[in-house]
Amino acid sequence: MGDLRQHAGRPELADFHRKTLMDDMLQVVGVDILDAIDVDGGQSYVRARANCRSCTCRSVCRDWLAAHSQGAPQDFCPNADFFRAIKSGN
Repeated sequence: MGDLRQHAGRPELADFHRKTLMDDMLQVVGVDILDAIDVDGGQSYVRARANCRSCTCRSVCRDWLAAHSQGAPQDFCPNADFFRAIKSGN
């Protein structure tokens, strides 16, 4: 996946790549997207998407995802606590 700066003239592509990162992270950490959406009527999921869009760790995230097919939510991720809460059933 290329650097998001490559898409500076096409913000829809940069946003697509950020959405893909969160979708990939959900899958790798074992959180079902429907479970994430179910929390508090979807408000936390909307916040998680916003957190991902504004995250400054995209390259770390991309590298970690490339190296893992399964794993626990990582501390560099602004949504790690949200993902952990879903996994623990809280």
